[in-house]
Amino acid sequence: MKLFWSLFCFVAFSSQWVLAQNASFGDHQYRSDQPVGIQRVTGVITIDGDASEAAWDAITPVPWHIYDPSYDATPTQKTEFRIGYDDSYIYFSCRCYDTSPSEITRTTFKRDAWDANYDQVAVMLDTFNDAENNLMFIVSAAGVRIDVAVSNDAQGENPINIPWNAFWDAETSIGSHGWDAEVRIPLSSLRFNPVGDETTMGLTMYRYISRSNELQVYPERRRNWGFFSFFKPSQAQEVVFQDIKSTKATYITPYVLAGSSISNDLNDAETAYEKESGPTRELGLDVKVGLTSNLTLDLTANTDFAQVEADDQQVNLTRFSLFFPEQRLFFQERASTFELNFGLVNRLFYTRQIGINDDTMVPLLGGAKVVGRIGRWDVGALNMQSGRENGLPSENFGVLRLRRQVLNANSFAGGIITSRIDEDGGSNVGLGLDGIFKFKGQDYLSLAAVHTFDEEVDNGIEATRFRAHLRRESTEGFRYSLELNRAGKDYRPDMGFEIREDYSEVKVDGAWGRLGIEGERLKRVEGLLYADLFVNNGDRSTQTLETTAKWTIQSWANFTTELRATRWVENLTEAFELSDDIDIPLGDYTYSEVELKTTTWETKAATAVNSLILGKFFDGDRFTLNTTPKWNVSKVVEVGGTYQFDHIDFKSRQQTFNAHTVRVKLGLTFNRVFSLSSFVQYSSDADFALGNFRFRYNPREGNDFFLVFNEGLHTDRFAKNPIPPRLGGRTILLKYSYTFLK
Repeated sequence: MKLFWSLFCFVAFSSQWVLAQNASFGDHQYRSDQPVGIQRVTGVITIDGDASEAAWDAITPVPWHIYDPSYDATPTQKTEFRIGYDDSYIYFSCRCYDTSPSEITRTTFKRDAWDANYDQVAVMLDTFNDAENNLMFIVSAAGVRIDVAVSNDAQGENPINIPWNAFWDAETSIGSHGWDAEVRIPLSSLRFNPVGDETTMGLTMYRYISRSNELQVYPERRRNWGFFSFFKPSQAQEVVFQDIKSTKATYITPYVLAGSSISNDLNDAETAYEKESGPTRELGLDVKVGLTSNLTLDLTANTDFAQVEADDQQVNLTRFSLFFPEQRLFFQERASTFELNFGLVNRLFYTRQIGINDDTMVPLLGGAKVVGRIGRWDVGALNMQSGRENGLPSENFGVLRLRRQVLNANSFAGGIITSRIDEDGGSNVGLGLDGIFKFKGQDYLSLAAVHTFDEEVDNGIEATRFRAHLRRESTEGFRYSLELNRAGKDYRPDMGFEIREDYSEVKVDGAWGRLGIEGERLKRVEGLLYADLFVNNGDRSTQTLETTAKWTIQSWANFTTELRATRWVENLTEAFELSDDIDIPLGDYTYSEVELKTTTWETKAATAVNSLILGKFFDGDRFTLNTTPKWNVSKVVEVGGTYQFDHIDFKSRQQTFNAHTVRVKLGLTFNRVFSLSSFVQYSSDADFALGNFRFRYNPREGNDFFLVFNEGLHTDRFAKNPIPPRLGGRTILLKYSYTFLK
């Protein structure tokens, strides 16, 4: 008996000692210097949108502060965040008290429609506690789920990945007190890194009240990094879960696809259009396997990307290729692991090189992908095999990526290997090293170097790409950026994207900004000076020199006005085609333009982004007008679109370029299960119009039925030689997929 009592006291004391190492949400305000212990759920929680259950009352509420519209302002409404867990799930709830429940905004039922014109709450988890990646689970007052992946500590051009999806549940309800939200996230949907019995993650929560533009956030953080400040995983609160394990769930998703298509394509000799038509019948399979608590394996056979929406039409006023973002779901999970970017859209690995060859869609026979973490290393491995199409050979695509934290929580270093090999013996390999290093404060240094091997060029030093980027990440006070780039003449990233060839670049900018405080007239002001010089590697002559001055002001209603003035120096060593009828001749050009841009904030049902550009364009006079309005008519109906008009008058050559780009979108989301979307887009520059119609039935995550109809029309047939048929192409598809959980 004495032995039992001694053992009991030891266990009890040990448990209290372990718990004492962690803080609780009840012993601090805004943020804790110590990791916070998350409480286990002791009762039953039913995900029905009612957060008044006894099991919730037993969990300590999470403190918070006002982030927007003014830092640490007085809140207009009371909020109660809570988070807990059991052996299978992480639970999150929010009691959103509101003194005017009738004013709670619920503008859409559309899945993944992440806007600022409705009330919402969110929980963000940095599951590996790497201070770089967040998984966001957002639910609107209407019960709409939005899941988002954040990468690169919310820095860079676009660190937000909305197409990423996970399996999770959420429900909401509205009552006399306001509204409630309940969220349940399966541990099998997450990857994390247990150490002994403990798993440490980064935690962030927010509540957004649309009508007052009020953002309540835990933990406290400043707005010094601009709009993405409250997404930054490096500013999350460390929290600890005891004895959680990710179940090794397997998601098996077969699909069936049926339909028919007609296409009229120009032949290789460009002398006539050839018609192809036929039925489409396909079966395919996707499998997601949780290998360990921190590794996921994705397998795909006869990969289908038919549900991907058509790319937006764009008018290209440059001599360089256009970049289109990836939308295919297979490539979304922890996509940032594979990134080795050289700034803007330049990168070693661009997933749209897989399955698209010379603008031709090619079948993907299958492949595999592993992402996650092994020890302290982030790991990404991908291999895909394409089939033959229209004389193009079958190809194999491979990527291996490793990276890890070094020096501190915000510094990383790693390497990558890419390979593209076809059955005819063609091969292209890229080897890269990169790192991001944080110094004191918000100063960062990014370094990257890549060498490519291709049988068509020499593989010496000129097959190398290099980048060094020193910067300060801040919108408060002074910030700077100095960037050096060099791409050799034999650098060939056949699995990547590179705008220019054989160049060196020096880019420098300096900016000063100020964030207003409550009572001042403006919320934000910023001035920016910017210079970007590209030179040819051979003779060091100038390719392009851009110098820009920009001024930005933002009101407390988040109405933003930008004024930009830019001077260009361009040296064209060869002419480039602006349209079928107009070429820009080779030569040296110096010209300037100004742009006025206004943006209304999305707290209103109707919003718009407008811009006007006036000035010169090479040896012509330019006028460009762009407007992008959107109107949430109701929770069911959403209307949006874009109109852009480009007019360039080359008086010395008596030529005029006019291009109209029109895009109109209509969305009907009847509830969270049934939705219908359609759009029509027209480009006078391409003389092409495209219509798209898509019906979706989504009773639950992983269970989808799609009906898709596309039709393309040539709009100015007789201006072309040879004359194309009116119909460019037509497709009708039915697709059904169902996910089995094993």
